[in-house]
Amino acid sequence: MVSKTERENPRDAGAVVPKWVLPPLSCQFLEYVAAILPAGSRGFEFGSGRSTHSLRRTLAATISIEHSAHWLEQTEKLSEAVAKRASDETAVLPLKRCWSRLRPIESFDLKNRCDILRQLCRSCLVLVDSPPNPAKREHALYLALRHTPAGAVIVVDDLEIRATARFAQRLARQNRTLFRFWILEIDHRLGVFLKRRLGRVHSRPSLTEFVGTWLRA
Repeated sequence: MVSKTERENPRDAGAVVPKWVLPPLSCQFLEYVAAILPAGSRGFEFGSGRSTHSLRRTLAATISIEHSAHWLEQTEKLSEAVAKRASDETAVLPLKRCWSRLRPIESFDLKNRCDILRQLCRSCLVLVDSPPNPAKREHALYLALRHTPAGAVIVVDDLEIRATARFAQRLARQNRTLFRFWILEIDHRLGVFLKRRLGRVHSRPSLTEFVGTWLRA
């Protein structure tokens, strides 16, 4: 699936869009994945935008969480917007300081939002496209890897950012018995995880990552 997408869509293909917006080919990839999932599958995204409407077009339900009420409002006004259905949910969760292996990470704290966490646990396709600073998405990616069911696909955006690529590849390496992992080079550089089975998800940061997280705190 990943290699076929790369062959058919070279990296420089597609319209130029602002780097903070998920571009067309990446959205098409989400729709392609959604279309081959079992009927009735649900999607979840950390960060709303153009991807929200791609997921709504192809999944039975889409749950979107966003740190910004303004951006969530703008998402519903996009030209390609798909109307929110009764099965879709959106929520604004301000970013908070979370602790991960003695490191302060700004992320979505789902410990006190059991309703949203339950939705994540039921989702077969997850997009990690927030917090806005891609280097700070490790905790959101870890939540997705940990809580999704077997067979889920987790996509993390912006692997052009060195820190993002580093933690995505480390999590894939440290959990290779649980996940398959690909890097997809199209209009954005995406990391794609396929959850093969359930199990404890490990996260052991390197010294470089440990220091870097504190410097970005």
